[in-house]
Amino acid sequence: MEERAKKYKVAIVTGANSGVGFGICQRLLETEDDNLTLIMACRNFKRATAAKEKLVSQFPFAHISIELVDVSKMTSVFAFCRSIKEKYEYVNYLFCNAGILSALGINWKKTLIMLFTQPVELLERSDATIQNVGEVTEEGIGYVFAANVMGHYIMMRELEDLFEKSGDGRVIWTSSITADSTCFDIKDYQGVESLMPYESSKWACDLVAIATHERYKAGNRKISSFTTSPGVVASQIGDLPLWITLVRIILHYIMRWIGIQSQNITAYNGAIADVYAASEPLSKMDHLKRYSSLTDRWGHSFVRGIPVHDYDPDQAEKLVEKCELMYQAIKKANDA
Repeated sequence: MEERAKKYKVAIVTGANSGVGFGICQRLLETEDDNLTLIMACRNFKRATAAKEKLVSQFPFAHISIELVDVSKMTSVFAFCRSIKEKYEYVNYLFCNAGILSALGINWKKTLIMLFTQPVELLERSDATIQNVGEVTEEGIGYVFAANVMGHYIMMRELEDLFEKSGDGRVIWTSSITADSTCFDIKDYQGVESLMPYESSKWACDLVAIATHERYKAGNRKISSFTTSPGVVASQIGDLPLWITLVRIILHYIMRWIGIQSQNITAYNGAIADVYAASEPLSKMDHLKRYSSLTDRWGHSFVRGIPVHDYDPDQAEKLVEKCELMYQAIKKANDA
């Protein structure tokens, strides 16, 4: 077991069939070669299979498996974790990447105003996106919070023993450049009443990532937790019309050319921070920073650790306590 753990690594990537998740898979396979077992944790088997075929064509040596999971449904997450514990002795990396931005459409008036007054903010944030408010899952959890935070929290807690057995388990939370402390209210930590539940959930990712890292280190566990940002990627995370995405891509390239380094545009560029956080020596990592993917005007990508400003350790601890209480309650009901 120890010799195998030294040679082979096991990585779980949620939302692996598209966007930044697919980019993470590509970069992992480039970095680890055939020393990696890649678990694509996806919701749709057909799309996951198509993505796997693309990866295998690019990396014929790849060891890839597909595990179905819907991170917005806690029963699905528990079933996924049971399957992983039955099949694997250890897990090195968990990339908490799957996420949703539940959008109704675009506020065109605000879009036009921001285009001429705040063009960078228009492309970096979702201020002009009209988000759904008040959505909850069948399990009674805020929909965006369930998918972006709670499902991954349960996954992390359920697989902790496997992380530790790897000797250097790492949980990588894909946060966002849009994560905003002003959008988060601990009294509405699930963001059900928030007008910007996506931003609220991504700030929650930062809080959970940092607070759980400190808990692991206080308990002398061989697990680390880091938060990252893919910067601006021209994906269709908000399920907006394709033509809007195409127009955005043109604007992204213009902004990058004038020196706005957050404009990564491709998922492959956006994924560099996630793999960096997983592979860098712990001595070089700072859990109080959000590791962000950046790209210069010539298309060269790199990573910069940016302090998580406005981080409140008391608020973070309260959030983790609430997540833990929910986890224990759901686990008890799931085991019954």
